[in-house]
Parts: sequence; C-alpha cells; structure tokens
Amino acid sequence: MLSLTLAVLVVVAVLPVIAIGYGISSDTSERLLAERGELLVDGLENEIRNLLDPVVAQLRYARRAVQEGHADPRRPEDFRIFMQGLLGGTPQIRGIGHLRPDLTMLRWEREGFTEAIEPTERLPLAAEAIEAARNGRIGYWSAPFHSVVVGDTMLSYRVALEREQVFLGLLAASVTSEGLSRYVAEASRRFDATVFVLAGRERIITYPDHKPPAGEITSLELPPLSSATDPVVANIWHEPNDLSQIAELSRSKGHWNRLGEDSYVYLYRELDDYGPAPLIVAVALPSEESRRDRWAPTVTAGVGLVLMLLAAAIAWRVGGVLSRPAGAFDRALGNIAKLEFDKVALPRLAGSRVREWRIMARRLEGTARALSAFQTYLPRALVRRLFDLGEGGVESSEREITVMFIDLEGFTKFARGRGAGEVADHLNGVFALAGPIIEASGGVIDKYTGDGLLAFWGAPDPQPDHARRACRAAAALARVFEADGTREAATAPRLRIGLHSGKAIVGNIGFAGRIDYTLVGDTVNVAQRTESALRGLRPESRVVIGATEAVLDSLGEEDAPLTKAEPLDKAPRPASLCTPS
Repeated sequence: MLSLTLAVLVVVAVLPVIAIGYGISSDTSERLLAERGELLVDGLENEIRNLLDPVVAQLRYARRAVQEGHADPRRPEDFRIFMQGLLGGTPQIRGIGHLRPDLTMLRWEREGFTEAIEPTERLPLAAEAIEAARNGRIGYWSAPFHSVVVGDTMLSYRVALEREQVFLGLLAASVTSEGLSRYVAEASRRFDATVFVLAGRERIITYPDHKPPAGEITSLELPPLSSATDPVVANIWHEPNDLSQIAELSRSKGHWNRLGEDSYVYLYRELDDYGPAPLIVAVALPSEESRRDRWAPTVTAGVGLVLMLLAAAIAWRVGGVLSRPAGAFDRALGNIAKLEFDKVALPRLAGSRVREWRIMARRLEGTARALSAFQTYLPRALVRRLFDLGEGGVESSEREITVMFIDLEGFTKFARGRGAGEVADHLNGVFALAGPIIEASGGVIDKYTGDGLLAFWGAPDPQPDHARRACRAAAALARVFEADGTREAATAPRLRIGLHSGKAIVGNIGFAGRIDYTLVGDTVNVAQRTESALRGLRPESRVVIGATEAVLDSLGEEDAPLTKAEPLDKAPRPASLCTPS
C-alpha cells in the first residue's frame, strides 16, 4: 500500500506538469514555426513592394507633372531632362518608354541614358495599351512578360498622359526581375529555405538559380511552373496536405507536400496590386528543418513520461524498502501477541542506518524481554487474555472451575540439614516438571505455596471439560514422577495432589497499586483439605491423588483410567483416591 501510494503520488504530481508543459511547448513551437514562415513571407513581400511601389509613385508623379505643364512630351528636350530625373530617383527602373498615339515608342534606358525609338512592329501590345488608355484606364500594372529585347522578365507599370483633355499617349516604366532574383537567392541561402515568386499559380517570375531557357525566345509569356528546374518549386501545388502541427496562419496560407522521401512546408501569400493575376510570394521549408521544432514537445513529453515512470518505479521500490521494516515489526508484534518472545529479535533493523528503525527495533526487543520476564510471574493464559481483551477481560466473576492443590509431603524433614541452593534446586526441578504439564492441559498456575502450588481450570477462558483436564494433568504428573528412578528421587518428598470442582470467584483481587489475578471461595478450601487428607495414605506411592465426588462425577466412560478406587473416610466430604494410570 505504501509503494502504491508513493507511486501514485509521483504520477499525480508529475503528470499534470507534463501535460501542461506539453501543451505550452507545443503551442509555442507551433507559433514559432508559423512566425518564422510568416516572417520569411513578410520579407519577400516587403522586398517586392519596395521594388515596385516607388515605380507607381514616380509614374503618378509624372502624370501630374504633365497635367500641370511641368513636363510636356511635345517638347522633346525638356521631356528628356524630366525622364532623366525620373530614372535617377528610381534606381530599380530599368527603362521608361513613352508610347505615343501613333504606336511608336520613345524609350530611355538607364545604362548610359540612351534614347531610342522602337518601331511599331516590335511593340505587339502597343495598340491594346493605347486603346485601354483612351478608354480611361489611367494607371495599372500589366501582366508580367518576358522581354525579347532585355531577355528577362519584366514588370511594367503604365499611366496615361494627357493635358487639357489632349491624349498624349502613355508612360510605361519597366522593372526586371534581376533585383528580385538576387533577394530570393540570398534569402534562400540565409534561411535554408526555397524562396520564389510566381505570376498567378502557373507562371514563374523567379526562384533561386533561375535561368532563362536556352536559345532564342520569341514568346512574351513567362515560363510555366512545370518547367522549373527546382522540383521544390515545380511541385508546390502537387497533392497539397493541410498543416496540422503549425499554429493557424494569420497573414499567409500554407500546406505541405511530399517530394520523394522528403516533405516540404509551403507558406505563401497573394499580392493583388501588381497585375491582372496576383503575384504569389512563397517560401518552402524542408520538413527535416522544422521537424525538430515540431516534434520537440512530443519528445520532451515522452522523456518526461519516461522519467515519471522511472520515478514511480523508484517510489514503488522505496515504498517496498520502507514498508519491509513495518512488516518485520508487524510479525514481531504478532509473535508478542502469541507470547512467542523468542521470535521477536530484529537484528537487521537493530543495526539499520535509519536511526528510527534502530530505536524501534531495540525498544521492541526490550519490550519482548520484559514481557517474557513478566509472563514468568503471571499465568500464560492470563497474559494471553490480557493481550486479547485488555484489563476488562479479567474482571472478577463467579465461574465453575476445578482446583488442584499440590504439596510435597515430608518436605520440612527433607530440607533439614540441606543447603538453601540444594533445596531451591529441588523445588525448581519439581515445578519445572509440573508447570509445563499443567499449562499444556489448559490450566493456570495461580501461585506457589512454598513447597506446593495452586492451579485451576475453567478460567480465565471458559473450559466445559475443566474437571477432565485437571484429572488428566494429575495423571500425567503421577506418570512422570513415578517414572523417575534416580537415587535423589527415592529420597525426595512425594507429591500429594488434591482436586475439587465447584464455583469460585475468579478475577482481579487487590487494590490499585497491587492487583493479583486469583480465585477465592469454598471450592479452593475444599481442594486444599482434599490434598491434606491424603497425608499418610499409600506411603509406597511417589504420587497420591485425591479427587472429590464433584470431580469424579464430571468424568465419562472415556475417562475409565481415572475412575475412583476407594473411599477416603478422613476426607472432609466424600472423596476417593484416583489411580495414576
């Protein structure tokens, strides 16, 4: 029970901590993963906006300048200087073109600030753009396209020019993906991820190590996603799976895909401000990179559970170690309760390193020694009853009992001239033979009367066959003493045993400072007189037994060896000699 209690306490104390820690750690890890991905996407989005938003601002400024007369395409020299200022203030612009109403374009390039006229045949989208501007489309981003002239992906912003309700064509500023490609490559290396930009879901603007297809390109369309040489980019939309171990994304979308034996987490965001189809900025994180963070709470919780179980096992073991002495004490107390004081020794605990165990073991052994000595002064049956029932179990009451008086006939003559030690040894030898026989039959030795003793049956525990027990004990005493053929026995006093059955008061007699458990009443006196009446009878026998009719009437046919022999005329009431057979 102690082992189980300690183990349960460990589990109850630690398991909630593990559960709470797992929840907090899991939530933190998910949030960190989500924030990391969102920050990467934020950085890519900011890079695009820093690249493209100044272009919008410059061209809108140019439109206002034309409207207000600060710049006029019809004055070529002034307009050229104005274009130089626009290019100088916006380093990301590769070039600016003025598409005139006659579908020709005057183009200014940043490198060397060259000025050139593009003929209509090299401007396949010119008519469409002029038509849109005439119809009121003032400023917008065109769809990204591959420039045959530049050989790179172009993002172009267009704004209509007019003054005093006269349509003056439109101004187009183009940004290449070159600067964006550099950022994408640098961010991919720095964050061990794949950063890329798409035009819509199926067209590529840039990704790390992006190279245009070899050979002459005549199409304006951007390369399709399937042509990407990086499989991580090409498989972004292939069998997407919902994210389950990343906290809910607040600004981006995401999923994960399996790519061969590896898997990748894709986080992306759509930017709707830069063309008819949204630009998609995306980041692909290898699952191997994020797996440690994603599985860290589970691993931590697993380690915690293992440690908890180990602690519970140790607690169970410690509980067993702690309870083992308790079991030893329990067994020792059980032996004390059975009056087996010789089995109470606890040598291992008496030498224990635990101070309390040593003290308890020594005290218990001392108690056993004291009780062992104590029981030599009190009847064993009385001591056992005191253990079982307490002091209330030996209160005075009238009981039906059988009393035995034993006396050594001629002891005074025997002791005359002998030393005290020799006399005491003889008495102790007699009582050493008589005592065990009486107690084995359930009798209680009430007191020693110098050269005799008083014993009784039927108390403190009820014994319906108390007379039979007493007679059998007397017969056993006779057999033992008659069988002693030593020379000392031949000269020793013989035993007179008197028996009588009747009622007597048995219990505690005395005062609070000194109480004796004894019996009083006429039954005791009759038993003593019966023993005295045997004086001189059968002098040839070493043991002579006398029993009153009250005793003999309690015997049955099975007690034939104990039947009466001859009347005792000298007895104070009818009595008989019992044969020792």
